[in-house]
Amino acid sequence: MKIAIPITDERFDEVLSKAQKADILEFRVDSFANKDIAFVSGLLQKAKEKGFETILTIRSEKEGGAYVENRVEMFEKLMPLADYTDIELSSTDIITYISRLSKEYNKKLIVSYHNFEMTPANFVIKETIREALRYGDIPKIALKANSYEDVARLMCSAQDIKTPKILISMGEFGKISRIAGFIFGSFISYAYLEKPNAPGQLSLEEMLQLKEMFYLR
Repeated sequence: MKIAIPITDERFDEVLSKAQKADILEFRVDSFANKDIAFVSGLLQKAKEKGFETILTIRSEKEGGAYVENRVEMFEKLMPLADYTDIELSSTDIITYISRLSKEYNKKLIVSYHNFEMTPANFVIKETIREALRYGDIPKIALKANSYEDVARLMCSAQDIKTPKILISMGEFGKISRIAGFIFGSFISYAYLEKPNAPGQLSLEEMLQLKEMFYLR
């Protein structure tokens, strides 16, 4: 089980110091003020030198990100420097190419799906996971939970998927998934340092306390 912290280039060195107890840094490059490829490369190298694993995420506008003009070029140049790359299932125009790149670079590809309104029917969840696995190694399913039943449905719908996966129920009802997901095989949970990056996200300190309370390792 690993804890990831989404970061930007804002106060990077300070954030790096505060995040020392996290396992992974998710580089939300779409939110960087400076998107120069050489600059971002340098920050990825610095994170690696500090012992962090990294996720390269250039989130599309469709799923809560921002427009990046040279998005494909950034994937091409930065993917070799990261441990994981995250691409949305909805990025149909480039996902096949990014999938092929990840295999060429021998890098793990997270294929993500976000629904900020609801948790769809169980068969939709299962089909979304299957579709994600067509392109990548790790399906990431993040769904708005409008009840605790929604949380349970997501966890149970994905339980029989034996490959590594990331399961997140967003919102107040979904907070429990941030730590309980590990039981159902979700191997990464996202936390924050100063303010939540997504509805229902817990702080790094809260995650560390709960992890120690409920898990031996």
